[in-house]
Amino acid sequence: MLKSLRVRDLALISAAEVQFGPGLNLLTGETGSGKSLVVDALTLSLGARASTDQVRHGADRALVESVFDLSAVPAVSALLVEMGFEAELELVLSREIGGRGGSRVNGRPATPGQLRQLGRLLVDVHGQHEHQSLLDPDAQTSLLDGLAGAAADLESVVAAHAAWRTAEEEVRELERRRDRGAREREFGEWQLAELRRVAPRAGEDQELAAEREVSRHAVRLTELTQGAREALESGEDTLRAVAQVRSAAELDQRLLPLAERLETAAEELRDVANELRRYGETFDADPARLESLESRLAELETVKKRFGGSLEAAIAERDRLERELSGGEDLETALASAERRVGDRRAALDTAAEALSRRRAEAAERMGRGVAVELAGLHLEGARFQVDLEPRPEVTASGAEQALMRFSANPGEPLAPLSRVASGGELARVMLAIKTVGAAADSLPTLVFDEVDAGIGGEAALQVGLRLAALGASRQVLVVTHLAQIAAYGDRHLLVEKSRGAQGRNLVAVRELAAGDGRAAELARMMSGSVTDKALARAHELLEEAAGR
Repeated sequence: MLKSLRVRDLALISAAEVQFGPGLNLLTGETGSGKSLVVDALTLSLGARASTDQVRHGADRALVESVFDLSAVPAVSALLVEMGFEAELELVLSREIGGRGGSRVNGRPATPGQLRQLGRLLVDVHGQHEHQSLLDPDAQTSLLDGLAGAAADLESVVAAHAAWRTAEEEVRELERRRDRGAREREFGEWQLAELRRVAPRAGEDQELAAEREVSRHAVRLTELTQGAREALESGEDTLRAVAQVRSAAELDQRLLPLAERLETAAEELRDVANELRRYGETFDADPARLESLESRLAELETVKKRFGGSLEAAIAERDRLERELSGGEDLETALASAERRVGDRRAALDTAAEALSRRRAEAAERMGRGVAVELAGLHLEGARFQVDLEPRPEVTASGAEQALMRFSANPGEPLAPLSRVASGGELARVMLAIKTVGAAADSLPTLVFDEVDAGIGGEAALQVGLRLAALGASRQVLVVTHLAQIAAYGDRHLLVEKSRGAQGRNLVAVRELAAGDGRAAELARMMSGSVTDKALARAHELLEEAAGR
């Protein structure tokens, strides 16, 4: 829901902050007072096209900022996270025109495109402006699906389409493998033969490198270990010390632990000497062995460079080639099986799409009848409306067709797509009729109608007011109107006024009218151009009638 709109230095608005509430919000004022400027400012904050001509004369830049309550719009929070912003319960969309320009989402830099994406989930503007989602066939299709209660059918189509595309991709991959041809297969076989010949073993290069280091220093290691062993084996000083301490311990029992420790140490030294002897016997200082190690390591290094940089990568490549090449004989069989799966999944997709199409066709007929009834009540007698289902060239995840809403304002005129309806007033009323019929299915929290009252009055205006009030019962509605019959239904009444400012320049301001005499006076002005006793009495009657409906 739109909470507020702040505007600075936009056209005739020097500075204004407008507060909005739930239900039906009315914007009224004299002709030329700048009512549509408020709608313009809102659409600019939602990413509409901007021009420096919109900046107030004498200012270097204009600022528009809209604030939304997101507590009931989880889709917007999800989109914020997808865009890289934090999801918060309040959303502030800012736009600067002129100066450095720039857009912001909750104070962080953004693009006008991101504002438009967010705006499409928040506000729908109908009338003389460009920001009209229902002129888009995809939005029309989405609204029709909501009216049809087709969510489950659409999910089935989405799942069936994904399964079919997956099966098709599997066929294409198998065909690519088949079409690589004999040369690529021969190359793969050559690679596999090379890997099989070398037969690398995980960790082999590290083991051989360690052995090579030992082999390179075999002579020096032999000298050192043999010298240490001989010194330990002679053990003259150690044995003499053991014998002397053992003799002393016979005279003084307190020396017995020292004697035992010396004997244990002597045994340990003998064990070390034996280990050194065995270590020395393992040396192979044969130059031929060293040459063999060098050759094998060079061979492994070549394999590593050619197949991924490590022995593990080379082994993995060998295993992959073995699987791929050994499966060559079964490739045609696998391809035939995959093609059968494509056929089965395409049949499932067609079945799901047909079910969705039937549901859409029933809803399209129901919507056509319902909108036609609403149009008659909105002073568009003789107007025709229908929803056509235009086949798509191919079944997509959205189904086999898209909705195309068509309208004709006068008898004898051909039906044309809504996007080609010229009159802003007619278009706004058509949208009101569509929104009234599809209110339960439409998830947009805020609707804006500008020029919805163009060319109507009397009972037709009352009917428009009734429908706007009904929409306001389930969502927020903003209406720019010239008719008191419509304004009487508002839950919040905002008056747009033009006044003479400094240097004799006109300025636009917006203020909320209090219930009672304030609203009655404005309704009286709207009906008669001046606030007379008779007009005031009729204004109070309108307010009472609206409150009683």
